[in-house]
Amino acid sequence: MAILSDYKIKYITDDTGKRQEVVIPFKIWKNLNEELNSLREKHKILEGLQQACREVKMQESGELPEQNLENFLNEL
Repeated sequence: MAILSDYKIKYITDDTGKRQEVVIPFKIWKNLNEELNSLREKHKILEGLQQACREVKMQESGELPEQNLENFLNEL
């Protein structure tokens, strides 16, 4: 992705000059949106891994029953 300073970024301000909105070229918006979607997918995967780690710890401590391979595969 190109550096933001390579593009004309526009700001919409209120009567006091405080920035209220940003106007960016569509190409930048599209790239940011794609990156955001990619990060959301990665976050979803990481949350699943964290939950799996919590469940393993709970199984090791006896808080959850251990699961056999057949039941695990059936959940998929």
